[in-house]
Amino acid sequence: MSSTDDLTTAARIRDAAVALVSRTGWERVTLRRIAAEADVPVGLVSYHFGSKDGLRRACDDWVMQRIGEEKDLVMGSGPLPDMRSYLTERPELGPLHDYIAMCLRHGGRVAQHVFDGMVDTTVDMLRDGAEAGTLRRYDDDYSIAVVLVALGAGAGLLGEHVARLFGGGDDVLAPDTYPRYARATIEIFTHPLLADARWLDAMNAMTPPGSDDQTHLVTDKES
Repeated sequence: MSSTDDLTTAARIRDAAVALVSRTGWERVTLRRIAAEADVPVGLVSYHFGSKDGLRRACDDWVMQRIGEEKDLVMGSGPLPDMRSYLTERPELGPLHDYIAMCLRHGGRVAQHVFDGMVDTTVDMLRDGAEAGTLRRYDDDYSIAVVLVALGAGAGLLGEHVARLFGGGDDVLAPDTYPRYARATIEIFTHPLLADARWLDAMNAMTPPGSDDQTHLVTDKES
């Protein structure tokens, strides 16, 4: 599943863990099963990662890193790739998507760790995009990131239903499903659902600029 030639023993164990967890969740995965999937002695899992918790953190961090690497698609000003080819050439993105959805579905501190990591990555993407001129600049980009991750996580958790309605399968990243899902998402972001700023003005009136409980929301009139 590695997207590079990083096929060290530790990488093989990590990839095996991500693949298994994406199907069953961490609760049902044992170090022995991960070792068997990676075709290594179980002692090497402990040697490289110390414990199941250590392996989980390494997997979480690697997944966040891989997601961050994809931000060039959003930040870049050049032509976008053909999404069907892009997904076909990167089969590791499917297990990463399923891994995140599975972790969030099971809740607890694992879900918190994954969600927080996704928020941090999204904040970086928003700031980089604003700097590059491909995304709007927000006063409270952290709040925007939290909401975006929540919306994206919801789509991930309901991915099989999205896929069923869009393509008839069960994988939202499938080449026959993802273009329709992505097009609808991008259209909403490119052409906002609300036709004017009345609702945002009303929220700003309820929570004036500089108040302690909320950062002022910026309307198009003020940008």
